Amino acid sequence: MNKLTAAERTQIFWIATGLAVAVSLVQGAITTLVEICESEGLWTIRFSLGRREHLWWTGIALALIASLGCMVLSFLAGNNSDSLGIILLASASSLAVFRYAWPAWRNRHYCSNRWAAWTGPSRTGIDTTLVPLIEGDDPWPILSKEVPAMKQHPVDIRLPLFRSRLIADDPTDILKAKKRIIDSGTSGQQPIDKGKLSKIVKRGPGDRTGLYEPIREKQSASLLWGAYIGFSPRVSRAILAVPSRLLKSSPLTNSGHDGQSVCLAHGILGRNKGLAPKTFILGLDIKTLEEKSVQWPRPSKVLRNYFKEEMESAYDTLLKNYVDAATELALLLADSGHALTADWLAARMEQQDLALNNQVARLGASDDDLQLLYQLSYAAMLVSLSAHRKGRKYRPEMKLFIAYWIKYKGGVNSLPTWTTSNEMKERLSQEESDLGGTDLNALIDAVLFEIKTTSSATPITK
Repeated sequence: MNKLTAAERTQIFWIATGLAVAVSLVQGAITTLVEICESEGLWTIRFSLGRREHLWWTGIALALIASLGCMVLSFLAGNNSDSLGIILLASASSLAVFRYAWPAWRNRHYCSNRWAAWTGPSRTGIDTTLVPLIEGDDPWPILSKEVPAMKQHPVDIRLPLFRSRLIADDPTDILKAKKRIIDSGTSGQQPIDKGKLSKIVKRGPGDRTGLYEPIREKQSASLLWGAYIGFSPRVSRAILAVPSRLLKSSPLTNSGHDGQSVCLAHGILGRNKGLAPKTFILGLDIKTLEEKSVQWPRPSKVLRNYFKEEMESAYDTLLKNYVDAATELALLLADSGHALTADWLAARMEQQDLALNNQVARLGASDDDLQLLYQLSYAAMLVSLSAHRKGRKYRPEMKLFIAYWIKYKGGVNSLPTWTTSNEMKERLSQEESDLGGTDLNALIDAVLFEIKTTSSATPITK
């Protein structure tokens, strides 16, 4: 080492110093960006950065280690003035590795699932005056081009690093802007004919409107929108109601417990309520649901009271059934592996099956039948996660519908005729496939336990 010339030792010293300074600048910039995102509510940017948090902290740690290596090399070559720098770089390297890089690698799967839980397809209500604007099989690319650029909510803002063809605006904002243009007469189009408000359109299998049936006169419509119909993924605005302690990379509940599953549950629930969440049907037999689920023996069940406190504070106005469903969802997510959760979210199993909804409407399901499918959607969500195995693509919605009907609405002989069609027989077969040793019927019985009804036909919440 002593064979190095003074110039070479000086060069190594400045390489080490340059690396350390560059890393400090990058680290400061990233930390500042994260703090700005969290304080300003730029959650789409923040959660997108979170998916890569382990990569940039690893890069920072490796750069600091490389700088430390250069400093040690310079010291061994006779540059004795580098001793303080070695101590400082050793401390910084240890901090970067053990305080930031290692925890980020441990949380990388959670951060990926957090993005999926908060940015998946969202269900929203469309006012009756706006529904007639949704025309054709693929209306959203056309509608988005016909309205001027709109100011985005902070939650929706993305980093403009890459040009994207996906629609950045919210669908309700697009429809409202389109209606203002039509009503003002500046577009050359006639104002909306009120006769169109009563027009019923049958949605075909290739439909990309995202609308759930039924779509009726003077009724709001329910829309499922997201990347699958051309919208850019963004964090749900429901995040504004979530405590900041649950939005960190290592979240905590109010009781101090790990809050990862609670954060994921809030993201899912913020996107899939639909038009009438107070009418959801659920009657839990907790013991059976725990023992028959693929997550058994369910170690997180001991956190039930703590999780329920979190959900009561967030959803108490939506009544007991909703709080029970939210609590059970968080507990199931806590006991599900990261890979299982990722596969479940990728299959959109947290949402009512839009394709099934449109299909049964074409087969002749009544408005009451369609409403019952919606009311059972949270029960189906819990059963689907309790029975999920990687690769499964079908929620047990028809199994649940038929089980509820037989138990509470008059028996097997009174089932609607459309439930016996070949299409529904195929659907039932799909829902029962790849279960392994999972007892799907027992799980369904566990979410239909002691449902209270005002009559044999009208379900109510408990």
